[in-house]
Amino acid sequence: MAPTDVTATKQRILDAALEEFGTYGLAGARIDRIAKNGNASKERLYAYFGDKVALFHAVLDADFVEAMECVEWVGGDIPQHAVELFDAMTRKPHIQRMMIWGQLQGEGPRMRKQAEEHSSWLPRMAAIRTAQEDGTIATHWNPEDLITLIFGLVFAWVVAPGIVDNQSVDAQELARRREVVREATVRICKP
Repeated sequence: MAPTDVTATKQRILDAALEEFGTYGLAGARIDRIAKNGNASKERLYAYFGDKVALFHAVLDADFVEAMECVEWVGGDIPQHAVELFDAMTRKPHIQRMMIWGQLQGEGPRMRKQAEEHSSWLPRMAAIRTAQEDGTIATHWNPEDLITLIFGLVFAWVVAPGIVDNQSVDAQELARRREVVREATVRICKP
């Protein structure tokens, strides 16, 4: 009998958990479905991750890191960064869903700590401050508030009531939304 590939099993569980938590959140997710869809036993799942909350954290943490790394920081070109982030989140809606579920579950401080500890955080803050000193971004913004506003714009069509999400619209509407993100960011940053 061949040895079991632990890494592959863990990844199948994480993939199934991402789908489950992204769809139902922590409270609605079911370990039975995660194990079944991950082609693993509940015992393996618990052995690898402990409990449902720990598994939720593992998925949330991985998605948060992916969100931090999915778009290279482009220095002071905040509008371009916002559009690239919008495109990345449109391609990877699971990241948006997990970040929203994380906020709803009270994991904001956990995600904030991860952001501040990520290797890209300080360079992002420094790039914004440099752009402010150069006069290309309004100086009245706290860099952290500016990033918060950009995420708000990028997530707008996912969280606004009664709006169709970015995966369910045609290419023309998606292009229009991208332009809204760009224009709003330009206006926010304008000195």
